[in-house]
Amino acid sequence: MSTYALYGELIFPANDGRQAFRIRRFSECKIESSWRSLTDTAEITIPRKVKDFDRLKVSEWFREGDPVEIWLGYDGNLSLEFQGYIKKVPAGIPLIIACEDEMYKLKRSTVSISKTDCSLKQLLKEIAPGYTIVCDDAKLGNVRFSKMSPSQILEELQKNGIYCWFEGKELHAFGTSKSNADPVEILVERTASESLKQREIEKTLVIMSLIRRKGKKIRVEVGDKEAGKRITREISGIEISEAEMRREAEKLYEQSKQPGLDGDLTLWGVPRVQHGHRMNLKSILYPEKNGTYYIDAVTKNFAPAGYRQVCKLGLKAS
Repeated sequence: MSTYALYGELIFPANDGRQAFRIRRFSECKIESSWRSLTDTAEITIPRKVKDFDRLKVSEWFREGDPVEIWLGYDGNLSLEFQGYIKKVPAGIPLIIACEDEMYKLKRSTVSISKTDCSLKQLLKEIAPGYTIVCDDAKLGNVRFSKMSPSQILEELQKNGIYCWFEGKELHAFGTSKSNADPVEILVERTASESLKQREIEKTLVIMSLIRRKGKKIRVEVGDKEAGKRITREISGIEISEAEMRREAEKLYEQSKQPGLDGDLTLWGVPRVQHGHRMNLKSILYPEKNGTYYIDAVTKNFAPAGYRQVCKLGLKAS
């Protein structure tokens, strides 16, 4: 049986007068990533007795807004698992460093924008200059946002079914995260653990509302009137038609009826996965779990006890 040696590196690039440095000995780190959450986060735990930096001058080495990279893997074969910035300056023992991805930057500025017949790509280029934009060239109609952070505008897009997330320096915006990479082959009985069960299909009512500039409110309902589950979306800043609202509500309703699995599936550090990847799942004991599913979210835990990837599965891939 093959064995793998855990290996990880924290890289802190040079920034604002501080030289670049790296740490190869840290206690643990946790990375959370999902296309639904807007911001990927990381938490790094470092003991103070580390020779890589002067432990008596911690505040000079770790500063809010400084860039950070997390590389993880086995046997020296590393993958860049997180790229972002220090959100919270550490204090106490051990050092616990909270980080956010590029969305950290988009939370710390304010913009105003007013455009007619605006496309999604035009809006994203306007509010997030300097980033590569990856999205459909969808039309948003008239848009108007006043003194809002770019991240708040992205949250408004999410209410209209357009989810935004970063992959490195690329800002992605789609209805869901779907990668063209080959599916990873997973045998349930060989994973670290799992708590998967068939998703229950509930009666669902989708409610979408929009208040136009002149104060007129449009409300669209699609689905089961006596539903126990409700999906609500309140749209602002974007002028779309009632027909477009209904199409979006119908799409959300259809998605709520799609088969899938609830629960978590915990993998080892290999094969490496991220949200949007497809997982070709097979089980010897529970064949009803067989199928190909999209991964909605991944939490990566790296510690002396091992490297784990906790996956939440999404819709079944067609």
